[in-house]
Amino acid sequence: MKRLRLFHFDIKTYGNYGDTLLFETVRELFEGFAGGDAFEVVQSRQLRDAVTPRLVDYINENVDAVVVGGGGLFLSDTNPNQRSGWQWNISLDLLRRIEKPLIIFAVGNNRFIDQADFADPFREHVNLTLEKSVFFGLRNHGSVETIKEYIDEKNRDRVTYQPCPTTLSSFLYPDLFKAEIPHERRIAAHSIVGKRQARAGFDAERIYTDQVDVLEKLSGEGWQVEGVPHARADMGFHDQLTERGIVSSEHVLWGNRDVLYQGIEYFADLPIILGTRGHAQMVPFGMGTIPLSLYVHHKIRYFATDIGHADWAIDPRADDFQGTLYKTINEAHERQPELRKELADVRQGFFDTSLNNLAGIYKSLTGETVTPSFRALTPPERRTAARLYDVSMRYDKLEQDNGRIKRELTKARKDLDALEVAGVDGPRRSSVTAGLRRRLRPLRKRLAGS
Repeated sequence: MKRLRLFHFDIKTYGNYGDTLLFETVRELFEGFAGGDAFEVVQSRQLRDAVTPRLVDYINENVDAVVVGGGGLFLSDTNPNQRSGWQWNISLDLLRRIEKPLIIFAVGNNRFIDQADFADPFREHVNLTLEKSVFFGLRNHGSVETIKEYIDEKNRDRVTYQPCPTTLSSFLYPDLFKAEIPHERRIAAHSIVGKRQARAGFDAERIYTDQVDVLEKLSGEGWQVEGVPHARADMGFHDQLTERGIVSSEHVLWGNRDVLYQGIEYFADLPIILGTRGHAQMVPFGMGTIPLSLYVHHKIRYFATDIGHADWAIDPRADDFQGTLYKTINEAHERQPELRKELADVRQGFFDTSLNNLAGIYKSLTGETVTPSFRALTPPERRTAARLYDVSMRYDKLEQDNGRIKRELTKARKDLDALEVAGVDGPRRSSVTAGLRRRLRPLRKRLAGS
């Protein structure tokens, strides 16, 4: 069979553990399919960077298809741009110029509760993206249904379900997964209630305090409470937990270059997690943890519903929030062995769906039918993957720096040209020219050195 060369638009970062792991699991899922013989990711770029004509030329000349995702990319105010109206920063003209098929994979509708609707050119852009795609898979059924509202009626049945690969970690990392763990009273917690939630009526301080009160009560009853901040923004809540003296251990999953698989290893024997981030549900779930969440975002309810437990997305604005949270945590603990088996069946369904989707993608691109199968990375291969991830992220940063430097050089040259056109001469021109040359000198050195 032919191994297809893929280009991946991703987001590599150490600043948010969900995104750190997410795009690597997308790559590993594709490359492990069919024993590693079907797909190979040969190049990637940050999807939030503006796509250039040069990059489109590279894609058209060097790869067989383009993967976009996963992640909550359908959001207008993270990486705001007028090229697309969502996070993938490519203009309509350049999107039309891409000759290779697109694969939209495990993307989510990330609009917040009561957030303004998408602005132009989102509707036109998402429809063109779908038309150029052989697969258009969204990571939860809530996203499938809500994005269909923007899709031309003739194509709505092409919007399909593709679980986030982070929910499949027990299959991607079987050597780290533990089918059975001790039935103990342990819970990890993180929380972030940001400005967009505040605009929808969520009171961050009250929600933090309510959670801490419940966790403090549990700690007093013999529970082990652990802090697991996924990003810098989670540290405010984490500090409140530590100040109350109820954190038995902390596991900071952001901000260092060795973090890629640390969360996976930590969640392997964690019974329960409480959080507000989407990937603070999905990543632990992928390793068997029972994910309890606060309903501060539509995606929280979407995922909880998909795993058969909408009741695990608890509304923190409800009058009986503390009581409901306390009861839900204790019920999850009491039913832990039963629930882990139930969630394992759900996870198996997610994995089967994903492999069938990959088989369909391969057939659409080649016309060849392949039996769904998967080969996970070995521990040495995983260590190599972590090193390559770091190298790729550094290369992306270098590309971004070079882009900024080139833009500054172009602006400085235009300033010089404007002086000549304006006929500025004498001491003023000499002074301005000298200043611009001083600006250009270090930029040229940085560009040459990079």
